[in-house]
Amino acid sequence: MKMNKGVAIITGASQGIGATVAKGLAKDGYRVVLIARNKRNLDKVYDEIMKPGDNTPEPVVLPLDIRDYEHLDGEIKKINQRYGTIDILVNAAALFVDGSLNEPVGNFREIMETNVIAQYAILQTVTGIMKNQKSGYIFNIASRAAKYGFPGGGIYGSTKFAFTGLTESLYRELAPSGIRLTSLCPGWVNTEMAKAAGTPLKDEEMIQPDDLLNTIRYLLNLSENVCIREIIIEMKKSII
Repeated sequence: MKMNKGVAIITGASQGIGATVAKGLAKDGYRVVLIARNKRNLDKVYDEIMKPGDNTPEPVVLPLDIRDYEHLDGEIKKINQRYGTIDILVNAAALFVDGSLNEPVGNFREIMETNVIAQYAILQTVTGIMKNQKSGYIFNIASRAAKYGFPGGGIYGSTKFAFTGLTESLYRELAPSGIRLTSLCPGWVNTEMAKAAGTPLKDEEMIQPDDLLNTIRYLLNLSENVCIREIIIEMKKSII
């Protein structure tokens, strides 16, 4: 019989931090809901989770753009009806754009739409469910760029500053309802996005995706009376 600790929704689950967290939580016994645009990569994550002999609940694959709010809202509600609870939400989806004032306004709007507004919509849906069940844990994957502005990082950083601001307010607002929220703010993480963004660090010098997974595991293992608003994770070899 497969163990089942509950349902964990992970956005950005097709690669990087999201994929690592999804595979780890599945191994821990959660039924993971994999959300991202790239179905081929989602199917790869699904296959890795469902390796023969693994005692894990079967994942749910949702190849959706998180900006499709109404569709995603309906799918999450269907999952809740089918499985009874939504126990964890990991908001790991994000876009990166370099620069501060170099992009057209439309491009800035697009990254804000993905990194903040779409997350806002998902939070509306999931917190409504968690309020009814009086429990749940939300992990918003932000960035060290949400805490420290740096030259050439204004576009991406401003979206993450906004995301952590929303999280901090919800952290205080939702705790009485039994819902915990934590912002995870890592520096350079060894992912394809970091490499595309031009990280100057070697793979082994960066934070590893497993470090984010293990941070989430640590938080989940704390007693229900403990609330941690934010964790900043930096590299030993700091570049700023």
